[in-house]
Amino acid sequence: MSSEAHKKQIGLAVATMLAPLGFRRKGQVFTRQLDEVAHILSLQSSSSTASNLKITVNLGVWVSSLAEDGSKPDLLSAHWSERLGFLMPQRIDCWWEILSGHDAELATKRIVEAIQTYAIPQFERLANRDALVALWKAGHSPGLTEFQAKRYLEKIEHAPST
Repeated sequence: MSSEAHKKQIGLAVATMLAPLGFRRKGQVFTRQLDEVAHILSLQSSSSTASNLKITVNLGVWVSSLAEDGSKPDLLSAHWSERLGFLMPQRIDCWWEILSGHDAELATKRIVEAIQTYAIPQFERLANRDALVALWKAGHSPGLTEFQAKRYLEKIEHAPST
């Protein structure tokens, strides 16, 4: 099987698991829109050959009241972002390497389990903008610089709650 086929296999398994939770799929990006925020999960791959695939999972939370006019939820403009591996016990940047069909089956299982165990609970903790504000006030701003977090805090104080 090719790395492209392995990527499709993983994407399908993730889509099947996330759909009942309200996530919609566009390519390798899965988005769930809540009242104040959108949760974003993206499969990022890197292949050095047609048969060698490396894949990781990026997570993001996008806040509508902080968004630029007309912008839509996307990982690059997320107001919180983290790689799945940093939520796991090892707290490292985790890339799954796939060289065979057996590797693809194991990686698919492990990725789906990690999303269920670590990503979904984190998204539940970040289900509204107040949860992000609390993180920023505590000095935690994954995916942002300290300056960006401070600027968002100032902006959110003047934005109406939805």
